[in-house]
Amino acid sequence: MRRVVLPLLLAAMLTPVLEAGDFDSLVARFSRESGATRTNIPLFWLAQAAVAVAHPAGATELHLAVFENASLEPRRFRQMTDEVVGGVWKPMVRVTSRDGESTNIYSRPAGREMHLLVATLDHGDATFVEVRVEPEALMAFIDEHTDRHHGN
Repeated sequence: MRRVVLPLLLAAMLTPVLEAGDFDSLVARFSRESGATRTNIPLFWLAQAAVAVAHPAGATELHLAVFENASLEPRRFRQMTDEVVGGVWKPMVRVTSRDGESTNIYSRPAGREMHLLVATLDHGDATFVEVRVEPEALMAFIDEHTDRHHGN
């Protein structure tokens, strides 16, 4: 009995860690393949804490990684991102320009919330953002700001 329960318990404990590690895995792989080093953002933890407490636009969790002077082709950037996020993340938007820009947006459900992952490469500068959001709160935020923008 212990032989069966222990592996199942271990697998259950590691599953959330592996899913949460997608962002870190993506950032580490990008750094290895591009030769770029992640840019330190002083006091970023304060922004993360503010998101966790205030939930702006329905966001409940935030991760950010920025790289400068990276050497990676946009096609390889997209391919690498797809490989790392695998089948759990679903592509929502893919844009690759002729002048070397690439933006890839993915989503995955997380219970009543969802995770959004944005990976951009712009002439050697790369940004990765993962945010966990409450979809209803995000839509309300978008509707409110769309109405303001259009003068309604």
